[in-house]
Amino acid sequence: MPQVFHTKQFRAGNSAAVRIPAEMAFPPQTALIVIRDGNRIIVEPETLQDVPGLFAALGRHHTGKRPECVETERNWK
Repeated sequence: MPQVFHTKQFRAGNSAAVRIPAEMAFPPQTALIVIRDGNRIIVEPETLQDVPGLFAALGRHHTGKRPECVETERNWK
């Protein structure tokens, strides 16, 4: 079940800001991205956005063929 924390927006200089409790915060120095989706504002680590890029990079090294497994004979006795 998702954690829920109620807060209010405030101003920090020229920017809008919200307080996030320590137990919900990302580790220090985590690169974050902010996405506006209708009435929702989503904050997530930047690394999640790089997953498609990682798959694309893998594609250059992947032949598209699975290596065949060679089954070894086993003595089950």
